[in-house]
Amino acid sequence: MADLWVEVDLDAVKYNYRQVVSILTAGCQVMAVVKGDGYGLGAVEVAKALQEEGCQAFAVTTVTEALTLREHGIEDTILVLGPSGPQDWAEAIMAGIQLTVSQLEWIIILEKMAAENNIQVKIQLKVETGMGRTGFKEDMIDDLVNSLSNAPHIVIEGAYTHFARAAQQDHTYTRVQNDRYLSFLLKLDNLGVKVPQRHVCNSAAFLDYPQYHYDMVRIGTLIGGHFPSASFRDKLELQDPWSAKAKIVHVQQVPKGTPVGYQSIYKSKTDTTLAVIAVGYADGFGVDPRFVPQGIVDLGKIIIKNIAALWRIQLGQERILFKGKSIKIAGKVGMQLTVIDVGKIECCRGDEVQIPLRRTLANPRIPRFYKKNNEYFRIRIIKEGFLSFNTEYANLTNS
Repeated sequence: MADLWVEVDLDAVKYNYRQVVSILTAGCQVMAVVKGDGYGLGAVEVAKALQEEGCQAFAVTTVTEALTLREHGIEDTILVLGPSGPQDWAEAIMAGIQLTVSQLEWIIILEKMAAENNIQVKIQLKVETGMGRTGFKEDMIDDLVNSLSNAPHIVIEGAYTHFARAAQQDHTYTRVQNDRYLSFLLKLDNLGVKVPQRHVCNSAAFLDYPQYHYDMVRIGTLIGGHFPSASFRDKLELQDPWSAKAKIVHVQQVPKGTPVGYQSIYKSKTDTTLAVIAVGYADGFGVDPRFVPQGIVDLGKIIIKNIAALWRIQLGQERILFKGKSIKIAGKVGMQLTVIDVGKIECCRGDEVQIPLRRTLANPRIPRFYKKNNEYFRIRIIKEGFLSFNTEYANLTNS
């Protein structure tokens, strides 16, 4: 077995989905967002697990992601949320994938492609209400309706918008976006364009605005076991399906004052045991996304952390779990090796530790083991970074 691997509990994914459904407004449907390889959990396996729970709609960002789901047996509705291009459309159309349309010229091209193949193209309209990213604005409605009237092969399945501040508890801005969205749809309806499905809620809005559930909600973060922010934790009970683990590959006892790692920024404070684990920043460990400070307090924390680093003091560093105890990282994280200070805890080569590896940053070549119905199976990784979905059962304990 590898010295570094990830375990994904699909039973936890199913549990989270059921939790979402339990507070879903009657008549509303869940569209499971499995973009970014299912937020790092594995889009295909997550989608299959959710299908078993009755989920019939999925969303991704790219056509490539959508085709991957189709190729592995996901036959229900798949919506591509992000912008796409003519080079991808033919294959998407033939696979029955819904495309998001956010530019007028796309309607002309899609109509031509559909007419040539004598098929219908299912689309959803993206409405720009304040995200500032993609979508039709209200002053484009007349041109939009005119384009659609000349596109008999295009079928509108829905229209949606995306809230920019739903996770920040900025209710005023979110309400403004919702009002703009409803106004857009009303004008379309008055001009003869009917929209069967309306959806505006992401995970944050789903929790805070049940009155905005409409026909569908797009849920990704919650299904993956995370909350949009800490302020939502009391609204739902979730389980984290992700667990990254590594083996100890080297152990040594060292005296007090032993320098560790690059630049010797860490020195042991007592006689202790140092252990090396097979993970580093090449695996995505110790690599954090850069966030914009959310206010003065947040900015102050960042400044203090960086000042402390000048004095070789490590603040806020994530810790390793070993035998149920939190263990600190000794020094800098290396490319593929990291040192931990286990103190007086007995350890030996081959022992397992749990590491705080961000799922969206984890190297896709790290082996994944999936748990379902208390049984583990492995998804083997093959050339070019693509996944082979032939299962291989593994001898893992159900911890």
